Amino acid sequence: MRRRLRAAAGLGLLLTLAFPAGAGRAGESSVDVQMLDNVFGPRIVRVPVGAEVSWTNDGRSPHNVTADDGAFASSNLERGGTFSYTFGAEGAFPYHCTLHGSPGIGMTGVVLVGDAELPGGSSGVGPGREPPPSLPGATIRVPQDAATIQAAVDAAEPGGLVLISPGVYREAVVVTTPFLTIRGLDRSETILDGGFELDNGISVLEADGVAVENLTARHYLLNGFLWTSVFGYRASYVTAYNNGDYGVYAFDSAYGQFDHSYASGHPDSGFYIGQCSPCHAVVTDVLAEDNALGFSGTNAGGALFVINSEWRDNMSGIVPNTLDSELLAPQRGIVIAGNWVHGNNAADAPAKPLQYPSLGIGIIVNGGRDNLVTQNLVEDHANFGIALLPSPDRNLWLTEGNEVRDNLVRGSGDADLAMAAPTGGGDCFAGNDFATSLPAAIEWRSGCGSPLHHLPGGNLGVAIGPLLRYLEAQGGDLSVGDWRTRPAPPSQESMPGAGQAPPNPAIPEVAVPQPFRIRDARALAASASASPDVSQEVTLLGIPLSAGLAGILIGLYAYALPLILYSAWISIALWDLVRQDAVPNRVRVAWMAAVLVVPLVGPIAYYAFGRSPIQRSLRVMLVAGGLAIYLALAALGALLGA
Repeated sequence: MRRRLRAAAGLGLLLTLAFPAGAGRAGESSVDVQMLDNVFGPRIVRVPVGAEVSWTNDGRSPHNVTADDGAFASSNLERGGTFSYTFGAEGAFPYHCTLHGSPGIGMTGVVLVGDAELPGGSSGVGPGREPPPSLPGATIRVPQDAATIQAAVDAAEPGGLVLISPGVYREAVVVTTPFLTIRGLDRSETILDGGFELDNGISVLEADGVAVENLTARHYLLNGFLWTSVFGYRASYVTAYNNGDYGVYAFDSAYGQFDHSYASGHPDSGFYIGQCSPCHAVVTDVLAEDNALGFSGTNAGGALFVINSEWRDNMSGIVPNTLDSELLAPQRGIVIAGNWVHGNNAADAPAKPLQYPSLGIGIIVNGGRDNLVTQNLVEDHANFGIALLPSPDRNLWLTEGNEVRDNLVRGSGDADLAMAAPTGGGDCFAGNDFATSLPAAIEWRSGCGSPLHHLPGGNLGVAIGPLLRYLEAQGGDLSVGDWRTRPAPPSQESMPGAGQAPPNPAIPEVAVPQPFRIRDARALAASASASPDVSQEVTLLGIPLSAGLAGILIGLYAYALPLILYSAWISIALWDLVRQDAVPNRVRVAWMAAVLVVPLVGPIAYYAFGRSPIQRSLRVMLVAGGLAIYLALAALGALLGA
């Protein structure tokens, strides 16, 4: 199960980039290793004595390279950063990323120099799986029995309970013992504080079945609560706010649950589950606000449920997505149901450039497949209520096979339901209560009962707004909130009976109860305290006028003018064929079919080989000249946007 964009400026966003290939064959004098989120690839490399190994961060999060014995170490590398080290002696050199692992656990790798063998047997790193304990373990109280949370965790046995008294604990806790329950006595008063210096609040690294309950984590450079490479995890009644990456975060893990929890003030997402398939996980009864994204799920799906929760006042609400920075692409198989998603228009929320384009959209399926979006109340969004969008990374990931049905969507500035072109086909809409859509009549053309929904469809204009915001973010002038200074949330409800409840580890395969009872969208609307208050956006050919002159011009050259040029090719070719009475009908019908059915190639082939009576110079100008002028303007736009 262990799997896990500086795109070109301007219109080059739509181009894909080549993945650098990892090496690792004996005899090579230099080897490249990728740092993805959160794995090294290749994880094990063999090089001769004197070879140089270079690590490049191709992920979205910062990573570093640190030898287990301290022989070499990089600084924290942002995306695109590189570190190199020359190995002058034979031996095995295990290393790890201190932000997402520790020696032998989590994000790790090994460099084998010369004829050295793997340390610790054939697997190289990491512990084996342990069975769940048959009986509850002992309780260790902090600070009564252990002065720090870390000391208590280190002393605890599988199945044990670490019970933490109210107080502020300035530590970063690493958990490697499985089946622990780590619980605070008062959710809002038992606080782990990173002081804007420590990396993660609680990191659970390859330790199965660890549950964290009734705690607050704040002011960490990366994440409040983190699980990586585990079977069985749970966060219940936790609060994460004002951390530098994610709030509550599970990666490369399965059989998990986030419930009765809160997240705010994060420049990525409040809640995140990534790189798992199948995930066997549920996010339920949570509240996310003032984050870039409420929920993000990169390359995650398969028995993954995001349900019965509230997502408000973020930049965007729920965003399952496909990216090449993690393994297991494409994302597929999330159920998003029974949620109240409203007012996600917070332009001043903390955000990174990659998150900013999603501003003002309630639910986005970004390059995902086979997802179900149902029974959600989605209201009060400046752009779209529910949108299916392609994800342009190193590959262009199209939406495919997604089902949007029985949602109540209202108060959207551009459209309540939206599907961007191109798609991979199979996306469908049915039974939704909505007022506007792009493309129009979306439940007719792409209805779940219509055979037409199997064909690629969508509206190219839907992607223009996110594209313009992406260009704005890449310009370096992004004005968003600072995660360090966001307001603290009010006190949150504590876990009932926290001081008396026994240990409750997250036993794999029983940690996620099913079936779930999903809230009804119309019942949600009857009890909702907010009402939509978003004005309809004024657009020109699908391009929002609020984008300004530069944005409108970019939108025209990225979307409208190519369509106009292509339409002209088709129209002139058909007109030319209709007027050629001397040409046999079967020949004209064949060329008409080619022009209409074969995208781009059809009309170009006709102008080149169809014996058109139009002068050759005019045909060349129509096709090559039109393309040359368009590409020149597009290149100029890219240079001005760089």
